[in-house]
Amino acid sequence: MKQDDAGGAVQRGSQLTRGRKFNAEELQLKLLWCLRDAPAHGYQLIKSLSELSQGYYSPSPGVLYPALAQLQARGLAEVEQSGKRKSYRLTAAGREYLQAHHQQAELLIATLRHAAKKMQWLSLAGESEAQAAAATGWLPEFIQARKSLRAALLAGSDADHAQQRRIIEILQRAAADILAVSDNP
Repeated sequence: MKQDDAGGAVQRGSQLTRGRKFNAEELQLKLLWCLRDAPAHGYQLIKSLSELSQGYYSPSPGVLYPALAQLQARGLAEVEQSGKRKSYRLTAAGREYLQAHHQQAELLIATLRHAAKKMQWLSLAGESEAQAAAATGWLPEFIQARKSLRAALLAGSDADHAQQRRIIEILQRAAADILAVSDNP
């Protein structure tokens, strides 16, 4: 699968299309997340994001290095020359910024992991559901429940304001319940 500089193929319906996945600020936040434990050079960061998403998202050097330069300019990362390579590390301000934007960073990383699983599921569409479930960890019923929710939301898109408020209440309760399950495995 060929990928563009902004991150590769996008799933729309049953077609894969190319397009930007994340904006510059989101890429910078993902880079800070990758640097949270140890310094890394550019190639390591590209590889880390690619492995995290199982190849779904792999920024090109032409996208990565300007993002790293912007992090440096903002004082969130610093660079150390080591031979021919530059190694990037978080500054104290970078750690504070990452902590302040922790939830957004975790959501971005969860998005990468989800995209990887979705691409696996789609690539195994012709295989048995058991194989797809084994590869992704997703039960077929989980996929069906997601599809049912998506269909219900589409069916409710022409709802009047009173109906929309009822849907909002239902979705907020469901979201809270799902987060409670996710936080307490």
